[in-house]
Amino acid sequence: MLFITENRMKAKDTNFYIAVALIIGTVIGAGVLGIPYVIAKTGWIPGMINFVVVGLITTLMTLYMGEVVIRTKKTRQFTGLAEQYLGQKGKWLMFSAVVVGMYGALIAYLVGIGQATAHLLGFGNPMVFTVLFFVFGAILVLLGLEWVSKTQLFLAAGLIIVIIFISFGLMPQMEVQNFAHNDFSKIFMPYGVILFACLGYSVMPEVEILMKNQKKKILPAIITAMVICLSLYAMFSLVMMGVFGTNVEQIATNSLSGVFNSLGSSVAILAMATGFLALGTVVKHTFEFDLYFNKYLAWAITVFIPLAIVLLISPSFIDVIGITGAYTGSLVGILACLMVLKARKEGDDKPTYVVPGGKPLIYLSMFIFVTGIAYQTAALLGWM
Repeated sequence: MLFITENRMKAKDTNFYIAVALIIGTVIGAGVLGIPYVIAKTGWIPGMINFVVVGLITTLMTLYMGEVVIRTKKTRQFTGLAEQYLGQKGKWLMFSAVVVGMYGALIAYLVGIGQATAHLLGFGNPMVFTVLFFVFGAILVLLGLEWVSKTQLFLAAGLIIVIIFISFGLMPQMEVQNFAHNDFSKIFMPYGVILFACLGYSVMPEVEILMKNQKKKILPAIITAMVICLSLYAMFSLVMMGVFGTNVEQIATNSLSGVFNSLGSSVAILAMATGFLALGTVVKHTFEFDLYFNKYLAWAITVFIPLAIVLLISPSFIDVIGITGAYTGSLVGILACLMVLKARKEGDDKPTYVVPGGKPLIYLSMFIFVTGIAYQTAALLGWM
């Protein structure tokens, strides 16, 4: 009997660690490569202020999403949850935000792969490498290789190891004078990039299923995962700024040389390539199964729209993830706040945790998201 009890306890502990790993694997991706650049351009004091605020707000958003999930008996993805609590308009707003956000990520991956490959090889036009990868990637998205999405967790682990290796390897080269630059007029500049890099809400339904017999541990699982992610981001950003100052490249690993460049760029390219394939498959399936598009039409819309934007506009990596994070991340955050307000009144299951702070904290979160959208709009219009 004691043996059985011990095994059950070990299984529960294992599920907790798997849940933490799932959240970390969802959060950590190509977005981390852009954070050092925006922190360096802003300065470490205003950059870290923005980082702390956005880090807290994304943690809150993930907690709110988790609370909505556990207040709902039926397992639903977020468009379904938005429909249940916010009606048809909420459903389509959530659907639009998620799909546009995924398109933004696909565009960022195409841009990033081209730039990182050219830097790694030391020659060639980044756009040529983007198109070459696109030909390869588009075919694989059409084939719908499901195993690709299963590699994301392992690649996230690899990216974490590389971030730690690079950070500790470069620490002896940090110089105090590189932290002298602080531009408070750009304090909002990192907002969209950091928000893009910290989004992990989409995995919450899977976490709830995994932790169905120990839902009380969902709260500590979210907090543990987000603290790990934010700590890694902060360490990597400060080390890169301490070594390169304001000369950090938009894709941070492109600032490196020698073994750090080879390792960092290789893992970055692999992470972005598999991210493109996994996300492309999700977008294709969304059009194919949710909107009932023909398989080939769904595929064409999925892959050729991002390519067209890259070829016609030639956006920068930072602009893409910054705009995507500021608009789609903020909209999802606002919807999450509205959903948790409604779920606290109309939810059909007893919650195992309630995010503290009540309505004032929810309204403050919404205000920050609206402010982020307003800043990004002003920046695009040239007002800031």
